[in-house]
Amino acid sequence: MVNFYFDKLVDGKPYPNLAKHQAKPYTPEWREFSKKWPFSEPFHFLEYLDQEHIKYQIVTTPKNAIYPVSVSFFDFSVNWFDLIDSAILSAFRAKTLKLWFFYSEGDNPVRIQRHLKVQAIRYNIPLEQIHFTSANSEAKAIPGFSHFVDDEMLYRLRNQDAPCEFHTGRRSKKFTALVRTHKWWRATTMARLWQQNLHKLGYFSYNKDIDVGESESDNPIEVDSFGNLRKVTKQFLNSGPYRADEYDSDYHNLYHYTIPEHYNNSYLNLVLETHLDADQSGGTFLTEKTFKPIKNAQLFLIIGPKGSIAQLKKMGYKTFDHIVNHDYDNISNNTQRWDAAMREAERLIMHEHLHSLYEECKADIVHNQILFLRSKSSRLNTLLQKVNR
Repeated sequence: MVNFYFDKLVDGKPYPNLAKHQAKPYTPEWREFSKKWPFSEPFHFLEYLDQEHIKYQIVTTPKNAIYPVSVSFFDFSVNWFDLIDSAILSAFRAKTLKLWFFYSEGDNPVRIQRHLKVQAIRYNIPLEQIHFTSANSEAKAIPGFSHFVDDEMLYRLRNQDAPCEFHTGRRSKKFTALVRTHKWWRATTMARLWQQNLHKLGYFSYNKDIDVGESESDNPIEVDSFGNLRKVTKQFLNSGPYRADEYDSDYHNLYHYTIPEHYNNSYLNLVLETHLDADQSGGTFLTEKTFKPIKNAQLFLIIGPKGSIAQLKKMGYKTFDHIVNHDYDNISNNTQRWDAAMREAERLIMHEHLHSLYEECKADIVHNQILFLRSKSSRLNTLLQKVNR
C-alpha cells in the first residue's frame, strides 16, 4: 500500500502541497488553485485510486511516504525547494520521503529535468528522491521521470454522461471539428476547410473570442508554402466566430458535459490537439480532445504531434488503419505532417461512401469504447510502482 503525506488536511481533504492560495473544499475558490502561483493544485490522482478501489493511506508523519505536488503549469521561475518546509527537506535528504511532481501538461520534460536537477543539487536533495510524471511521452526516456496520459483518466472520471453508441443510421454531418481556444495553427487548419466550403458539411466551431496572446509568428506551420493560405486564415478569423451549438466557451471547457449530436450525428472527428509540436520535445501529448471521439463511437484522425496515433496503439486502441491512412503520424516536419493529415481529412470528408466506411470500422470503434470505459487499475498500479522505486 502506498502512503501519501500532505502538509495539512482541511475538512478531512488533502490540501495541495506547496499551494499559497487559500480555499476550502467544495467551494468555488477550491477550483482556483490551478490559476494561482505556484500553480500547485488538488491531487486528483487520489480520485483515480478511489474510482478503481486501489488502497492507499494518507499518513500524518513524513516517513516512508510520497509527498505529491500536482502542478497545473510548470513555472520555471518557481524555486520549489525554497517553498518546502525544512523538516520535509530533511526527510528527502534522509531518504524517508519521496517528492512526486504530477504534471498533466505536455511541456518538454528535458527542460524540466534540467531545471529541477539544478535546484536539487543546490539544496542537497538526492535526485533519486525526486520523481516527475509528465503527459509528454518523452518523459519515459529520462531517469526519474515517467509518462502518464492523464487526460484519458481525467476525462473518464469527470465525464459521467452515457457514451454515444455505435449505430448504422445515416448521419447528416460528415465530420466534427471543434476549437475552443485560438492558436494560429488551429486557425490555419480550420481556414483550410473553410476555404473549400467543407465547414458546411460538419459540426464546425471556432470560438476566436478566447485569445491566449499568441503572435502570428508562433504558427509552426509554414503557411506561405500554401498559396494564399495566410490571407485566407485572416479572412477566416475576421468572419468568425463559428458555432456548432448555442453554448459558450466556458461550457465547452468543462469535461463534464457531452453534446450528443456532435458524435452520434457525425462520422469523423478531426481532433485538433492542444499542440501541433509538443514544445520541440519530439514527444506526444494526448488530451481529452482525443478521448472524446473514442468514448463516443467516432472515427478520428489527429492534427497534433508526431507519434500521437502510435501512442494510442501502445495503449491498446485501434486506429482504423484499413480505412484511415495515418502515415502522417510518422512525419517529423510539422508542416509536412499537418499537410498530410489535412489531405487525409479532406479525402474522408469528401468520400462518397463515408457511411459505408464507418460501418466497416464497427469492430474497432466498439473496441475503443470498451477499452476507454474499462478499469485502468493496472495502469495506475504500474505508475505507482515507478514512482515508489
